[in-house]
Amino acid sequence: MILTNILNLAKMICSEVLSEGSIAVDATAGNGYDALYLCNAVGAGGHVYAFDVQEQALAATAERLENEAEFANYTLVHDGHQNMSSHIRPEHKGHISVVMFNLGFLPGSDKSIVTRAETTIPAVKTSLELLACGGITAVAVYTGQDGGKEEEKEIRSFCAGLDYHKFKVLEAEIINKPGFPIKLFCMEKV
Repeated sequence: MILTNILNLAKMICSEVLSEGSIAVDATAGNGYDALYLCNAVGAGGHVYAFDVQEQALAATAERLENEAEFANYTLVHDGHQNMSSHIRPEHKGHISVVMFNLGFLPGSDKSIVTRAETTIPAVKTSLELLACGGITAVAVYTGQDGGKEEEKEIRSFCAGLDYHKFKVLEAEIINKPGFPIKLFCMEKV
């Protein structure tokens, strides 16, 4: 089944622009699932940067990648995604194929530590500057946690304001999902 969840849809979309040698970013490493997907997708010749503000998240990501990644092709960064540009090698800037954001809180941890629009919007803006032409920024937004609806509203507003001639934006959600919906915004640089 293709539409099992919104994160699978994000990966399907991103897979269209990822290949051996691609450069990618996991802007919210969390438990390392997106980083693992990206590491395997970009292959031995590619590179993945994974960011998180929580040491616990980076430790979980490191363990997952060490045990499950096919390649040691990643850099883990203990910093907020809004600072990603300062950690990306100069030769990778403007050549990034995919940036993935999975917003909200780290599952199994302190739910008071959540992403917020005041850092997410600058991070998404920076990600668009770092993308190669044809690259994609995918943002999954959880609306159920504290501040989630406000963050989704800010991201939607930001996306709606992007120049259509420079970016194409897709908004998606599974509308019959019980509980709070997860929204997906995919921005393609043209």
